[in-house]
Amino acid sequence: MIASFFEESILKKAKDKGLVEIELVNLRDFAIDSYGTVDDRPYGGGAGMVLKVDVLYEALSSVIPNLFRDLNKINKKQKMLKPTCRQAWQVQHDNNHYQKIVLTSPKGKVFNQKKAKEYAKLDHLVIIAGHYEGVDERVLNFVDEEVSLGDFVMTGGEITAAAITDAVCRLVPGVLKKEEASKIESFFSVPIDRLIEVVGEDEILKKLKEKGIKKVKLLEYPQYTRPEDFLGLKVPKILLSGNHKKIEIWRLKKAWEETKRKREDLLK
Repeated sequence: MIASFFEESILKKAKDKGLVEIELVNLRDFAIDSYGTVDDRPYGGGAGMVLKVDVLYEALSSVIPNLFRDLNKINKKQKMLKPTCRQAWQVQHDNNHYQKIVLTSPKGKVFNQKKAKEYAKLDHLVIIAGHYEGVDERVLNFVDEEVSLGDFVMTGGEITAAAITDAVCRLVPGVLKKEEASKIESFFSVPIDRLIEVVGEDEILKKLKEKGIKKVKLLEYPQYTRPEDFLGLKVPKILLSGNHKKIEIWRLKKAWEETKRKREDLLK
């Protein structure tokens, strides 16, 4: 469903340069029957199908060696008294601080740029594309966290997984041509004192400073390119001036205005 997405644009170039490795794992390859069954009816009744824990476990084991094969061995090594499956998994998994397993789920925390930066520092990120009816709850024993794109429901988590992959890969050093491109994009942070200096005393900024906020997250400033005049819609003169100091101030002001108008929730 999403294989072609990784063969285009920045992601393809990143793969070709050896900067990232992206592997797609087909759950049906790990089905335990000849029909390729990966989901089943939920116990207790209900609509829809649920992804099977045994299938997902085998799929995870294919990309993470020694995932969780011998509970007794782990228990003995860590001297635990009847630990839960989750505890034993966490003991083994915590030995690798640069690896994480996430599950796409409407129950998860909303994915954002901060999380993308966190994932970009990992050596290995495994994303399980969830099912619209969910997964067997026992799968969560092998998952570090659940993530979502927002409060809406899709048929599956493949699109969410692709979006996370794109957001993370572009933050890997060397993937983008200019380092600045990954620093100032849809969101960027500005010291609150600098923002007050540029836009003046603002009631929102005043309250944020009283709370001890040091930096403010803003939306990106407006961008323009050729032609200078299109159907009477002109590029702001300041951007044509060549005065970089004034352009920087203009951009900060516009970024502030854009954020207040479109995403005031970022300023709380």
